[in-house]
Amino acid sequence: MTFFYSVRKAKKFLQGVFAVGQWKSLKEAATFIYICATVFLAVVGVFLFSFLSYIMGYKTFVPIHQMPKEQALTLLTIAIGMLLIDFLTGTFFVWLYDKLIMAPTESMIKEIEKKTEAASAAFPVEMRQLVEENPFIKVTKTGTWVDSIDKYITIAGNEKYYDETTGCFNRKYFQQVLSTMLKTEMMIDLKASGSLKTYGSRQYAIFMIDIDHFKRINDEFGHQYGDVILALVGKTLRKIVANKGVVIRNGGEEFLLIVCLNYPESMESYAENVRAIFEKNVRITGQGQGKNRPVTCSIGYTPFPLLHDQPTGLSVQDHVKIADQAMYLSKTCGRNTWRGVEEVRPPVNEEEIAKMVESILYGESSRYIRILCP
Repeated sequence: MTFFYSVRKAKKFLQGVFAVGQWKSLKEAATFIYICATVFLAVVGVFLFSFLSYIMGYKTFVPIHQMPKEQALTLLTIAIGMLLIDFLTGTFFVWLYDKLIMAPTESMIKEIEKKTEAASAAFPVEMRQLVEENPFIKVTKTGTWVDSIDKYITIAGNEKYYDETTGCFNRKYFQQVLSTMLKTEMMIDLKASGSLKTYGSRQYAIFMIDIDHFKRINDEFGHQYGDVILALVGKTLRKIVANKGVVIRNGGEEFLLIVCLNYPESMESYAENVRAIFEKNVRITGQGQGKNRPVTCSIGYTPFPLLHDQPTGLSVQDHVKIADQAMYLSKTCGRNTWRGVEEVRPPVNEEEIAKMVESILYGESSRYIRILCP
């Protein structure tokens, strides 16, 4: 049992040694450097011994006890010399690696850890959980020192992507991080499954949500109370989405939900669920007339990608524009409702795609898309 444990331990260590550039310790780096130096110098030594043997008129590959004294001394001298050079060069490169890379990196990690811990004290617990659990937020939990740097920089960087009023991510996060990540994740899933509509496959959706009559709330109760409502909306939406996606404050009273569902989960059902929970949990409370009533929202959504045969035909921003138009349709249809779009057939060319993005009503009249409602 001890033998097999030792073998496994040695195997794990060697895997770490040959993970070039991703060493977790100086010991792994040193082992790799010494192995490389030894192999290189052994090859050089063989060539040097062969050359000198040829010059002296001796055969190279003969048993050592059959070698002439002069040739044997030459072999011994080369072997000792190569071992000495191996030790000196290996030690020098290990020292150089530690001095230039390992030590500064470890120092930087410790410094980032201190700053991150200080910053995290004010960073909401649920946002830290989001960073660790959410499929759209890339943070390496374990790994090499390179991964450690990536982890701490990512967590610290989340502060600039955080909206203090609502506790959600801000538009900067969507523009600088999520847009590229969402497109990449979609293409990976499409390549893996061969289709976006196979049972259990991941499908993405973009929901645009706008608080109904928010200006009236600000005018009636003041901007401070409006911020209270915004915070409650952010909290409610984050609970709904949980670890299926992210909630982004798009600006003012608008919110974006980027959600990952498993086919055949219905986007229509999800939109209705968001609407119902929103109406139930977001309320104006207090004493007096009009101070105990629900706050509602209007919702618009689109699958991502909308065009299944041309998954890269529309940009992420195009999809947001389509979801935004669907949301405004909800507004014009009485509020406290939702509208969604789904593909009927692909537009015939890029010009038609541009027209559809500009107006989903044009897309519907041209039978490119269908507008869905409750």
